[in-house]
Amino acid sequence: MSRRKRRWRRVVLLSFLLVLVLALAGTGAGYIWFSHLVGSSNKKVSADVKSALKDSKDAQVNLPADPGAMNILLLGSDSRGTDQGRSDTMMVIHVDPSQGYIGMLSIPRDLRVDIPGHGLNKINAAYSYGGAALAIRTVKRVTGININHYIEMDFKAFQDLTNTLGGVYVDVDKYYYNDNPASMLINLKPGYQLLDGSHALEYVRFRDDQNADFGREQRQQRFLSDVKSQMEGMGAGLIFKLPSLTTDLFNNVGTDLSATDILRLAYFGLKLSGSHIKQVRITGSTPTIGGISYVVAGKSVIDDAVLELLSPPSQTAAPVASATSSSGVQSASQDQKAVPSSSKMPDLAFWTNLAREVPFPVEGPGYIPKGYAYDGTWPPNGGTYNIAVGGGTKPAFRILYRYGKLDQYLGLTETTWTGAPAAAKGEQVVYKGTTFTLVGSSQAPDHVWWVKNGVLFFASNTLSYLLNSHDLIQWAESCVPVAGGQ
Repeated sequence: MSRRKRRWRRVVLLSFLLVLVLALAGTGAGYIWFSHLVGSSNKKVSADVKSALKDSKDAQVNLPADPGAMNILLLGSDSRGTDQGRSDTMMVIHVDPSQGYIGMLSIPRDLRVDIPGHGLNKINAAYSYGGAALAIRTVKRVTGININHYIEMDFKAFQDLTNTLGGVYVDVDKYYYNDNPASMLINLKPGYQLLDGSHALEYVRFRDDQNADFGREQRQQRFLSDVKSQMEGMGAGLIFKLPSLTTDLFNNVGTDLSATDILRLAYFGLKLSGSHIKQVRITGSTPTIGGISYVVAGKSVIDDAVLELLSPPSQTAAPVASATSSSGVQSASQDQKAVPSSSKMPDLAFWTNLAREVPFPVEGPGYIPKGYAYDGTWPPNGGTYNIAVGGGTKPAFRILYRYGKLDQYLGLTETTWTGAPAAAKGEQVVYKGTTFTLVGSSQAPDHVWWVKNGVLFFASNTLSYLLNSHDLIQWAESCVPVAGGQ
C-alpha cells in the first residue's frame, strides 16, 4: 500500500482519550489498569523528546500563571517499521483552566518553514529528519509556543477505535469521489450516515478538491466533535466497550503525560461546552516552489493565529433582534426573510414533489442565503436513503446548497431518527413554539436542529463555517411545512 494511501488523521483519538479515562477513573481497579497502560505509553518517550520539551530557547509565548495550564503537541506520524515517515497531523492543544477553555491550533502539514539543521521544507518533514523531538523543536521555533507535553498516535488506532465504537455518525457535506489510483480512492455519498473505520479514514484524509489541506483540517475537527457528541450520548453502553477501546488506544500512543495529567485533562475537557472549545487554523497562500506545493504563511499570520489560540473565546452573542432564551442565544426572527407558508417559498414545485415522495412531514426553507444555490439532493432521484441505526434503519434525505463555485455546501437534513447524535446539546432559542438548538461555538457554528411532528430537522453550516450563528439560526427559523406531503 502506498504512503499516500496510508496517511490518516489521529486528532479524533484525543476525544476517545478524554471520554475513556474519565470513565476508568470511577473504580480503583480501573485506575490501576489505566495507570499501567499509560506507563507503557510513557516508556515510548525517548530522552531526546524529553530534552526537546524542556528546551525553551525558541519559546516566546509562555503559559499563564495557572499551574494547570499546558500546551500539548498532538502528532500523527506516518512511520512504519524502520521508515521514520512524516507527521501527517500537527495540532497544538492549549488547555487553560483559569480562562475555562481549550484551544486547538491546526498546523498545515505543507507549511513551509525553517527546520532546525535542515533548512526550508514542509513542516511535516521535521518528523522524518528527527522524529518527535525535532518536530517539537520546529513547532516551538515557528509558533513561539512553549510546548510542555506531547501525544503521538499511530494509524491502526484510528480504524480500530472507530470500529470498536460501532462506527461514528458524520454529516457528510458533499459527494466525495476520486477514482485515480495515483491519489486517494474514495466514493463517499453526502448525507448523515454511519462511517466505519475505513470510510472515516477516507473522509478525514481527503484533500483532492479546492479546499485541499485546509478542508482536511476542517473535516478533522468536525469528526472530533462528532465523536465527542456520540460518546457522550452512549451512557452505560460505553462501559462495555471500555476494555477494547482503552487497549486499542494506548497500544498505539506515546506520551509524556502521566496518568494523573490525563485524568485532569479528561475531567476538564468533558465539562466544557462547544462554545468553550476553540478551533484555530493557520492559513496562507499555496504556491508551487521548485515543483513542490507548499502552504506559505507570513510571521504576522502565524502570530495572529497563536494570539487567537491563547485568547479566551468571545462570549458576546451575535447582534440579532427579537427575544433571547435563558441560555443567551437570540432568535433571528424579526429580521429573517421567512415566508408565512410554503406557498411563497423558493423552489416550491421541487419541494412539493419531494414531499410526495417522502414518508414523513417535510419542511423547506423560506429563503436561500445570499450567494447560495440549490446543488442537488441525496438520494439524487428523490425519496429517502437509509441511516443505519442499531439493527435497523431510519429514512432521511439531504438537500445541498452550494456557495458560488466553491466547494462549500450548506445542508438541510430531515429524518425520523429524532435521537440521532446530531441532536446534541447546545444553545437554545424558542421561536413560534419550536425549540431551535445551535450546536458549536460562536466562532464555528456547526448546525441548528429542531424536532417537529416526529421528525428531526437540522440545517448544517459549510465546511468553513461561512454562515455566522445569526445567519444559521435565521435560515433554520425560515423553514415551513410543505403542503402536499405526509
